[in-house]
Amino acid sequence: MPWKRTSSVIAASLVMGLGLTACGGDGSDATDDAAPSAKPPATTAPESPAADAPTSEAPAGGASLPQDLPEGLPLPTGRLTSVTGGKGAYVLTYTVDDQASALDSYRKALEGKGYTVLEVAGTVTATKGTDAVSVAGTGTTLVVTVSS
Repeated sequence: MPWKRTSSVIAASLVMGLGLTACGGDGSDATDDAAPSAKPPATTAPESPAADAPTSEAPAGGASLPQDLPEGLPLPTGRLTSVTGGKGAYVLTYTVDDQASALDSYRKALEGKGYTVLEVAGTVTATKGTDAVSVAGTGTTLVVTVSS
């Protein structure tokens, strides 16, 4: 996949993920006559593996991550709060204590797994073969966009 196309897919996915994160609500402002949702709330999981050993395994005791994530893809530390997307294109949202530290740790983990990493204005973009990862953070949130 050419770099421009990959960058466009990552940028579009990132914008979608940030929009979903910003728009997420608990429905508490809904009117009383609104029908209750039949779907359970977004998938949540406890803290993911330690920063020195990120993996693509599901966090202990939590919901499963997509099975078609790139093999060997490290994941950031933090609490997985949502997973959206499908068929090789996902947006994973994590809540972290220190966004800058978590982003730096994740950048290093990607480099350690052989990804080519580029960091511009607080956004990390990493590629390895046909796999692309983009990571951005705001406040206590990291949004990881993965396409393969």
